[in-house]
Amino acid sequence: MLVLLLLTAVFVPCWYACKRSVSNGMVEINHVTTFSFGFLFYWITPLAVRIATPDADFPLSSVWIDLFQEQLIAPYAISCIALYLCFVLGDSFGTRLFTRKERKSERVPLLGLCWITAGASLLMAYSMLRFRAPLMRTATPGDVPAQAARGAVTACVVLMAAVALIYSLDHPLTTWRQRLLSFYFLPLIGGAAILVAVGSRLGVASLLVMFAIYHTSAVGRVRLRTVLIGLLLFACFFGAVGRWRETGSFGRPLFNVFEEPIFCSLSLVHYLSYRGIAWINFPHGMAGDLRVLVPTVLMPNKVERLQDPYVYAPLGGLHSFVSFNLAFGLLGSAVFWFLLPMGFRYLRSRSSLTLFATMYIMCSGWLTFSFFRDPFRISLLKEIFEFSLIAPVAIVYFARLMSWSWSLLVIRRAKSEQHV
Repeated sequence: MLVLLLLTAVFVPCWYACKRSVSNGMVEINHVTTFSFGFLFYWITPLAVRIATPDADFPLSSVWIDLFQEQLIAPYAISCIALYLCFVLGDSFGTRLFTRKERKSERVPLLGLCWITAGASLLMAYSMLRFRAPLMRTATPGDVPAQAARGAVTACVVLMAAVALIYSLDHPLTTWRQRLLSFYFLPLIGGAAILVAVGSRLGVASLLVMFAIYHTSAVGRVRLRTVLIGLLLFACFFGAVGRWRETGSFGRPLFNVFEEPIFCSLSLVHYLSYRGIAWINFPHGMAGDLRVLVPTVLMPNKVERLQDPYVYAPLGGLHSFVSFNLAFGLLGSAVFWFLLPMGFRYLRSRSSLTLFATMYIMCSGWLTFSFFRDPFRISLLKEIFEFSLIAPVAIVYFARLMSWSWSLLVIRRAKSEQHV
């Protein structure tokens, strides 16, 4: 029975992701691809380990196995399958409700994009200087100053990534070599390298996923074999970075990748063991999380004011099953999972416009990792709502305002010269 549930939990996401992403051996990475990958990686990997290898030996394995009792396996597996089916239903309904509309998109003025990139670069340098001591410390779950420092730098890097995506969407004929050497990408590459060096690898991984989504949707699909090879290299690189941060060596990088969903699921198995699965809950504490939208530079102590739900997460990372159950319960989560893909289908249907395409790509990129392993105040409020919806709107309209102001200034100067 348990093996059948596991096979179902693996087959359904793989089938639906292939249906929506693969055609004639060519792959388009989209929100279904990233969501299904995150679901399998964070939700189903612990289930597979518990069912297929109950005697697996890894750090804290005895604690993990004792908490993940056998009577909890079937309810968790059924809940996972049911929620993913809600996602499938919502996405299928969204494809019929929101048909793709081709519209001519006006290019975002480069003058404004240059100013935003320059401003984000200066703000990143200021943040690194102000928070230099906690920024260089090894990341630990309880180190609030270090988390705030990484958050400040990450916000600047994500802002530059949004500008780079807008530039790429408006200039599709530009080669990758020209893009990577442009003013819009060089500060972004430097900021991403700094984040990797200080241990924020999953944020950088999400940014790489965004550009993979851009390439396969705006430039052209790629072969399935290329995607699989790229995924392996991707896992080896970030696994090696994780091993280096933990042990000072690059050995066994894939084992570090395997540890990520298992360690994140410590909060899951503890929650299931002591609190079980609720049918319905209400997100009472999410209103207080809105202060996360205030920039860290303006409120350096905001992380200290944010209160995590009381859950066991000794190594950091809050499993999203716990977040969904605490906020909505199983029935409320089913409604959320039904509505979520409809929002993505709406953005995708208008992706011929640069603004909507940027919003769709960025929101889809966060689904791979952060959506499934960070608290809602980070994944939903900070990364999806603020970084991926509000920031692109602000960038586009600020750039147009800058262009309009500059044009008005030039016209007035020309008129004044004519009078003279």
